Amino acid sequence: ATHTRVPASGLTRKPAALSWVQAAGLGIPAGTAYQGLRSLGVESGMTVLVHAASGAVGQAAVQFARAMGARVIGTASSGNHDRLRQLGAIPVTYGDGLAERVRAIAPDGVDRVFDGAGTDEAIEDSLQLVRDPQHIGTIVRGADAAGWGIKAWSGGSPVPLSEQEVAWRAEGVRVAAERAARGEFDVEIARTMSLDQAVEAQRMLEDGTAPRGKIVLLP
Repeated sequence: ATHTRVPASGLTRKPAALSWVQAAGLGIPAGTAYQGLRSLGVESGMTVLVHAASGAVGQAAVQFARAMGARVIGTASSGNHDRLRQLGAIPVTYGDGLAERVRAIAPDGVDRVFDGAGTDEAIEDSLQLVRDPQHIGTIVRGADAAGWGIKAWSGGSPVPLSEQEVAWRAEGVRVAAERAARGEFDVEIARTMSLDQAVEAQRMLEDGTAPRGKIVLLP
């Protein structure tokens, strides 16, 4: 098949200056990150902690939060710290002592937490850093969110997205595409592969050998 039908509400016009490869790489990460930050009520002047900040969704969250006027602290392995600095975040290494490392940067804690890691450590340390558990949102541990008292979108959450959250996801893709076309939003493409290499690409993702960034399959 060369064509498929989709609802118009699920489409975003690609700016002419945005390549098809870039466009393919920004959709889900941008929509997810933007909606999460809007649901958390991120505003200018806040300090936002992003877990798994060097991943595709995390990088989008860092860039959106910075554009919203927030100071961003991002967790990542030390090898990804330079990338976070490029995006305007303050990097911290995850692992034992995470909460203390964050407090060294933000002594009063943080205003909001966007979790893309989903580890017990990430959530439990975050609970020490916020005034209200509802200031934490996860896209990974949805099934467990209620027990912690935190927000969740996707990630096994039994609560579907609201109409407003669905709209924010669509808006996030559009905003990211427009900014990327102007060179104001970076989509990290790790590599492109042909469509007949799809199995190999999936295997790389599953066994952890995929490079940082998005793998885009080309027809």
